[in-house]
Amino acid sequence: MGIGRFAGMLLTIALLVCAGAALAQEDEVNAEAQPSPVNNPTTLGGASDSLTLGMMMTEGGLVLYFIGVMSFVTVVWALYLFLTVTPGREVPPSFVKSALNQLRAGDLRSVYQMCDGRDVLFARVLRAGLKAVGHDRYVLQEAMESEGERAATALWQKISYLNNIGVIAPLLGLLGTVWGMIQAFGAIAMNQAQSKNLAMAAGVSKAMVTTFAGLLLAIPAFLVYYYLRGRVIKIVATVEAHASEVLEVLTRRQEQ
Repeated sequence: MGIGRFAGMLLTIALLVCAGAALAQEDEVNAEAQPSPVNNPTTLGGASDSLTLGMMMTEGGLVLYFIGVMSFVTVVWALYLFLTVTPGREVPPSFVKSALNQLRAGDLRSVYQMCDGRDVLFARVLRAGLKAVGHDRYVLQEAMESEGERAATALWQKISYLNNIGVIAPLLGLLGTVWGMIQAFGAIAMNQAQSKNLAMAAGVSKAMVTTFAGLLLAIPAFLVYYYLRGRVIKIVATVEAHASEVLEVLTRRQEQ
């Protein structure tokens, strides 16, 4: 993926350099045929000096609308993950403390009832261990580890969508860049001399707007993904520590 991105950046830079050189050459050719700006007052103050959001949306075209939809989905999904993928939800301290106390007291039925209906990581691991009570230690450990891996995979899958968006968004921006440069070079080849520069500038503008929008989406998506990845690592480590305690308690109880 790193080589592909680097190659895409090189292609974009090369296209922009070629476009800039062609535009500069065209300006030199047309400069002699055009009247001086001093003698042509209509060239002064005719265009806006700032690029508005509406202009950017117009210039970006269909690719920019796709990036806009992805941005909305990313914001909603990131908020959902911030609220749900937390150590306090997946490993509730009060629940862990109560479950361990009842396990040490030998009240396995009450612990299983506590776990029943809870769709959090620690409850799923504990429930799997309780179902395997009566078997050897390695069977208990295997049951808990298997359920823990499945639950952890589900968490990783949730946050991986942000990573996918972070990868796809720059590619969409690059697609808009290539399409804009195709339009720019098409303007050089096809348009009349008096409108060639304007058409080429529109193509280059589309290329830059889509690239900017793709990066603007990808960078926050990656930042949120890496932050949530740290949360998932912390959750998994905490569950593993408590699962070891549960395994020791269940093993000692069976040996008695």
